[in-house]
Amino acid sequence: MPLGLGGLSEEQKVDRLRDIEEAIGAHARWMSDLRQAILDARSGVDVAMIRADDQCEFGKWLYGSRWSAEDRTTDSYQEVRQLHADFHELAAQVVERAAQGKTVEAYALLYGEYVTMSGRLALALRAWQGRLLQGVA
Repeated sequence: MPLGLGGLSEEQKVDRLRDIEEAIGAHARWMSDLRQAILDARSGVDVAMIRADDQCEFGKWLYGSRWSAEDRTTDSYQEVRQLHADFHELAAQVVERAAQGKTVEAYALLYGEYVTMSGRLALALRAWQGRLLQGVA
């Protein structure tokens, strides 16, 4: 059943809420990994893989078969998908700078735009959970 129709069963709501909670955790772990990537900065890092928003655990969930075509048209899904893509673009920029030896720039981007984008994504996920609870995702 599509999320936008508010017709989810209680069990489906609980599953979706749990999924979003796990996605938030995966997002936080990814941020931690990115900080480590700056510390371990080296050339030859696969920036294209970092830029790909469908390869991380969160992205596989977001683009996975769990969502119907109609679910994917909801405002909640579209907002989270776009923020997640933007998040990966910024992550790639952070790693590119670190790999080029521009550690200060990498940290500036990480703790500036990237943290802001991460916060926006987490807030969008929490709002999505709220809409699911209200049956209006």
